[in-house]
Amino acid sequence: MSEELEVEAADKPDSPSRLSRISRRGLLGSAALTVAGAALAACSTGGNASTGSTSSSDSLLKKVQDRGQLNVTTSLLYPPEFYKDKTTGKPAGYDIDVLTMVSKDLNVKLNIIDVPDNAASIANVQSGKADVVSAGLVNTPKRALVLNFTKGYVPYTQILMVTSNSNYASIQELNQPGKKITALTASTAFFRAQLLFPKATVTPLAQDEALLSVATGKADACLVEDYLAKPFIAQHSNTKLWNNGQGIATEFGCWAVPAGDYLWWRWLDNWISYNIDNATLPGMYSNTFGLNWVHPS
Repeated sequence: MSEELEVEAADKPDSPSRLSRISRRGLLGSAALTVAGAALAACSTGGNASTGSTSSSDSLLKKVQDRGQLNVTTSLLYPPEFYKDKTTGKPAGYDIDVLTMVSKDLNVKLNIIDVPDNAASIANVQSGKADVVSAGLVNTPKRALVLNFTKGYVPYTQILMVTSNSNYASIQELNQPGKKITALTASTAFFRAQLLFPKATVTPLAQDEALLSVATGKADACLVEDYLAKPFIAQHSNTKLWNNGQGIATEFGCWAVPAGDYLWWRWLDNWISYNIDNATLPGMYSNTFGLNWVHPS
């Protein structure tokens, strides 16, 4: 069951870090109007689902502008990235703030479609109900067979949360028969945990259960994003970060769009690049998550 929540782009104040607002908006607005050039349509998407040859009239770039509304599918379950504000009931978080900026640059309204999981979000884009998935999807080879992915708009550093009385000198000490590792269901951390700990038992669980399994001693460690682990550890003194929170790996959440729509994919990809280069996204990320930005490769 999905829930559609409309967010007015004008409701959100501009971020203090949005430098040269007029020139940026003029640049992106001009790009949206002229991006239909044949040279762009003929280029490759760099390994995503399709090289694409969408004409300007068929692309979601034009359809979104003509419609006057950007439909974005996500799961409002993971603060501070995307969630429902407890007071207003409206979508909030880093992704919503970023998408509000995108909507302003397209001169359209933002409509958030709230669904329970990534599978439902992917289905919404494939069926045409949504124009883009903004749920921190990592561009895996399997996903790239059916969707096109932008570059990363949000970094995810995976760390190990362990019990406070543990003293592992290396992560390989957890790669032993009898050791129990948890990770979030269907997350890239779960797939990485299986690679890191093939001898241990790796169990996918919902977020709260995965973290609580360590706190209650049912699991030896949880491989999870640092922004999820740190607030939990602050409230559970019997857990800690392994090796002072040393990152095990950093991956990047991307926007996913219909396969083959090169113009739409390219505009969003350029938008992310521009707002990383001018320090807007890194500043918003640090303010929201309290972490240092990591640049996508």
